[in-house]
Amino acid sequence: MLGTSSIRFVLMIALAMLASCCGCRPQPLGKPAASNTTIATPEDKAPEIAVAHEGAPESSPADQPQEESPEAPASDEVAAEETVTETAEAEQPIEPEVLPQKLLLFTSHGPIRVDVRLWIDNQPFEQALESLIDHVISLADTNGDGTATWEELADQPELKSGQFGNLSFEDPKERKRLINQYDTNRNGWVDRSEVPRLVSRNRGNAKAFSVRQTSYAAERSRADSPLRQLIDENGNGTIEASEIASAAERLRLYDLDDDEIVTPMELLAATGMSMNDMQGRSNDRRRFFGSQAMFTLDEATQWEEVLYAIQQNYEHGGPIDLNRFPPENLLRQIDGNADGRLSREELRAMRDTQPQLVLDVRFGQRDEGVKSLTLTKFSPDNGDAQAEAPQADDREIACDLGADWLVFRARDNVDTTSIKPQAENLLRAYDNNQNNYLEPDEVPEGAQQDFNFEYADKDGNEMLYLEEIEAYLLQRNWIRRCQIRLQGIDGDDPLLLGIDPNQDKRISARELNSLAMQLAAIDIDNSDSIEFEEIPAMLVFEFFRGDQDNGGQSFVPYEGRFAATGVPSGPAWFTGMDYNGDGDISRREFLGTPRQFDELDQDGDGFLTASEVTAVAEAPPSEPPAEEATTEEPATEAAAEEAGDEQAASDS
Repeated sequence: MLGTSSIRFVLMIALAMLASCCGCRPQPLGKPAASNTTIATPEDKAPEIAVAHEGAPESSPADQPQEESPEAPASDEVAAEETVTETAEAEQPIEPEVLPQKLLLFTSHGPIRVDVRLWIDNQPFEQALESLIDHVISLADTNGDGTATWEELADQPELKSGQFGNLSFEDPKERKRLINQYDTNRNGWVDRSEVPRLVSRNRGNAKAFSVRQTSYAAERSRADSPLRQLIDENGNGTIEASEIASAAERLRLYDLDDDEIVTPMELLAATGMSMNDMQGRSNDRRRFFGSQAMFTLDEATQWEEVLYAIQQNYEHGGPIDLNRFPPENLLRQIDGNADGRLSREELRAMRDTQPQLVLDVRFGQRDEGVKSLTLTKFSPDNGDAQAEAPQADDREIACDLGADWLVFRARDNVDTTSIKPQAENLLRAYDNNQNNYLEPDEVPEGAQQDFNFEYADKDGNEMLYLEEIEAYLLQRNWIRRCQIRLQGIDGDDPLLLGIDPNQDKRISARELNSLAMQLAAIDIDNSDSIEFEEIPAMLVFEFFRGDQDNGGQSFVPYEGRFAATGVPSGPAWFTGMDYNGDGDISRREFLGTPRQFDELDQDGDGFLTASEVTAVAEAPPSEPPAEEATTEEPATEAAAEEAGDEQAASDS
C-alpha cells in the first residue's frame, strides 16, 4: 500500500493537472472587438532613442582602471553629441505616405497611366473618413461597455435628427427600416464598414474616392469648338489657308464690348449657343453615352470592360490593332508575348507599369506655397521627370500631350474656410434683434429642417453664437469633406487653348496680331490648311469635393476663369492706361501722341509693355556733345513723363 505521503503527492499532481486544464479551456464567444470596439487600448510605447551604438564598449566596473587617451574625446561628450544628433534627426517632420490612385485615361493616341495622390488637410485623404468613422462609433457606445450597437447609435440626438447628413432616425418605423438597411451583416453592432453608407445615404457614394462613369469625348471636343466653327467660314470641316489669313479680322468682329479682347463668352454668343447649352453638354457626358474615358486600376477592375473600351475608342468596336500605336505606347508595352493581341493577364500588367503622369491633388488646408495641383510628367524614353507649371488660378493645370490637351481641375465646395461666411450669413439673416446671437423664436419653422436650433445649441442656453453655428455647419458637412470624386467634363475649347500662349482663356490684341502664325503651327503636315484631326482634342478631368449626388452645380469653364496677368511693375500711368488689363498698352489705349508711343515702343511691335516704359524711365540721361550742351531731357524719357502727365490730366 502507498504511504500517506505518497497519496498526498499523487493528489497534488492530479490537482495541478486539473488546474492546468481548466486554465486552457476555450473561452465563450463574445462580442467582436475588432471593427466596432470603443475600448481604449494603450498605445505602443515609442522606442526611446538609443544612445549606445552597436560595438561600443560597455561601462567598466568602478574598480577596473581605464586607460586615458589625451587625443580621444570624453565618452560622455561623445554620448551627448550622439544624443543631440539623433534627437535632431527624430524631430525632422516626415511627410506621410500617400498611396496613389492608379488611373487609366484614354487619349487620341492611346491610353496612358496616371497616378494620383490625394490629400485632405495635409494628410492622406483616407484619414478624413476614418476620423468620422471613429467619431460615429464612439457615439454608438452610450453605456460604455466597449461595443457600439445600432440601437445605441439610433438614440443619439445627432443621428436622430440627421446632423451627420444621414437620414433621420426619429420616426420609430423609419428607425427600424434604417437599422435593417445599414446593419448589413445583421449582427446588431456598428461595424466600421457600415458607417460610410450611413452618413453618405448612398451605397455608391460610401467610398473616400470614386470615379464617375465618363464617356470618351476626344472627337466631340473638336467638333464642339466654338472657335473652330467661327474660323471655318464655309463649314467644310477644314480651316483653309484663306480662312487662316482672315481669322484675326473675323474674330475682331465678335469683340462685342470693343475692348480689344475676344472672350470665350463672346465666341459662344457668336455661334448662337448659350451657357445653358454648354451646361447641357457637360450633363450629357456625366449621364454617359458611348465608351468609357477612364478606369481605376485595382483589384476590382473589370478587365473585360477595359478591353471593350479600348476597342470602342480606337477601332470602333473591332479587334484592336496594336501596330497602329508607337512602340513606347502603353498597349505595346503590356503585350508580353508580342502576338499583337491583349489577354486579361496582359491587361492586368497595366497596374505595374510606370505612370506617364503623377498628379498631386490637395483639398482643404495646405502648407504655405503648396499648390492645389502639381503635375509631374515622365518621359516614355528615359523616365526623366519634368514638373508642369500650374496656371495662375491654382485650380487648374494643363498638360500638352501633342495631339491632346489633358486638363486637370480641382473644385472644393466644402472647404472649411467657407463655413465661417455661411455662419455669418445665417446669423445676419435670422438675428432680428441684432444682439449677435440667435434665439429659438428667430429661426423660422421652415428653416428648421436644414438648421435645427435645438441640436446646434449644445450647451442648451437657447443662445446660438457664431462659433456654435460654425460647429453645427461643420458637422453637417463632415461627410462631404471626406469624399473626393473624379469626373470628366465638357465645355472648353481645345483650339482656343492651342492659340492662347499665356493660357488666360481669352484672345488679346497681341494674340490676334499673331493668330495666323499660331494657327499655322497647328498645321502639322504643312498642307497650308488645318484638317479636323490636326486640331488638338481636349480632355478635362475634374476632382471635386462637396457634392453627394448629381444635383450640384458643375464647374463652369467660361465664367470667371481669366487668369491674372500679374500686376505690372511699371509706373501708375501705365496701369491706368491698360484699360482691358491684358498687360499691354495698345495704340488705342495710349493717351499720348503717336510720336510719344513710337519713342516708348522700343521693339516696334505696336504694344507698350511695363518693362519697356520702366526701362525708359530708369535709363541714365545721355550726355550731349560739349558744343551743343542742352538742358533738355532725352526724348524717350520726356515722352514717358508727358504720357504720365496726360494720364493724370485725364484722371482729374
